[in-house]
Amino acid sequence: MSNEVKLHYFLGRGRAETTRWMLAINQISFNNIPITTPEDLIELRGSGKLPFDQMPLLEINGMNLSQSSGMIRYLARIGGYYGENDKEALYCDMFAGAITDFAEAAMQTAFQPSKEIAIKMLQERFNKFAPKFETKIKENTNTLCVGKQITFADVILTEALSSYIEWIPDILKNNPLLLSVYEKIVNETGIKSYLNSEQRYP
Repeated sequence: MSNEVKLHYFLGRGRAETTRWMLAINQISFNNIPITTPEDLIELRGSGKLPFDQMPLLEINGMNLSQSSGMIRYLARIGGYYGENDKEALYCDMFAGAITDFAEAAMQTAFQPSKEIAIKMLQERFNKFAPKFETKIKENTNTLCVGKQITFADVILTEALSSYIEWIPDILKNNPLLLSVYEKIVNETGIKSYLNSEQRYP
């Protein structure tokens, strides 16, 4: 059985990016397998590896995994990023649900008719969610989303924020707790290495 970890997806970040960040923080080496032609997709579908005929597909530990939320949580469990007890795990899941809604706007930016419209959409979504995230981080009192240790909630929140920052570089200037989480995560060894590697799509 091959120990090579493969992530199959289109040539871009998209819905595979949170999985890449979770692989990175676990310091798990992986290969991006880009699907660039209709023939590539036909071949992948014909392989029988897609559990629900959807991508991304993560090949890891002898398994073929689909659904980004499932991949993220699996990687959180094996890396110890799912909180220290059931309550913390629950709060990680709650954060993750909100972050999914928050991140959706960033995924839609490329499809907007102009940069101005894209930025307006992002700012409105940020204004809705940022105060809630800040409040929860403050309540936790540890400059993290949940508990005293980094969890997958911190990782996927930072990944979402990174997309916002690419469009609006100073967006965190009035959100010191979000900025603290962001800076902590992007400087984690595995994440920092990934962000500076060729595996990080532009």
